[in-house]
Amino acid sequence: MGDRQETYFIIENMTFKEIKHNTPEWRVAVKLRECILREPLGSKFSPAELEEEKNHIQIAGYLDKELVATAVLVPEGEKMKMQRVAVLETFRNKKIGSSMMAFCEALAQAQGIKFMYCHARDTAVKFYLQNDYEREGTYFDEDGIPHLKMIKKLDKDF
Repeated sequence: MGDRQETYFIIENMTFKEIKHNTPEWRVAVKLRECILREPLGSKFSPAELEEEKNHIQIAGYLDKELVATAVLVPEGEKMKMQRVAVLETFRNKKIGSSMMAFCEALAQAQGIKFMYCHARDTAVKFYLQNDYEREGTYFDEDGIPHLKMIKKLDKDF
């Protein structure tokens, strides 16, 4: 977003970076997210949802030059919502998701964000707990799937 300098982050042979909305990189990231998150539910991202992303921070994770992970960050004052997190199935359980979380959290902290949160699908709650997120509230339905709000304090002095 804005005129921020591009941020790159390399962990475990992965390169994570912010990508711009409506670029070829972004379109590939949308396709990855749609394949993993929406198509199994029989849906796609609506044009309005994708247009709203121009106000969000787009994150892409590459192994060599192949996109294998992506996330979207939504600034909300001193909080930031992490959403549309996706890792190619063949690259799961290899610390790529955790590395992407670290990148997203570092980017948020650099902007003065105090808390990161997400609406985790029931199948992802264990992953977020392993990455020091805490449960908040009770399960709720989102897109026909049980979700739980997960939150992590980024500013240890707050």
